[in-house]
Amino acid sequence: MISEATTGTIRIAPEVLATIVQLTARSVNGIRAMAETPHRRLLNRPTPEATRGVLVRVRDNAVQANLYVVVAHGANMVAVGNQVQQAVVQAVHEMLGMTVRGINVYIQGVE
Repeated sequence: MISEATTGTIRIAPEVLATIVQLTARSVNGIRAMAETPHRRLLNRPTPEATRGVLVRVRDNAVQANLYVVVAHGANMVAVGNQVQQAVVQAVHEMLGMTVRGINVYIQGVE
């Protein structure tokens, strides 16, 4: 007799979510780098490169993210910020099927 498997739980580590957000933001034309996240150190160690510049929170299966970026000199900062927001929302929807409550982009520098 073959028994049906019961549906289990899928859990995504916060670091995975932060990595998806960071890689998506870095892929946007006009983003030069991710900036250091304010007050983001664990045991006095720097933030891992894969999640640098990203703070994410998940509440009620909805994502809220703050991104700290460095923008290319001469780029339209508002347009780049909007493109980052749109790209991250799309990536989170497509890869994780999660709702996005908000994506805040903080431009910390220009290169």
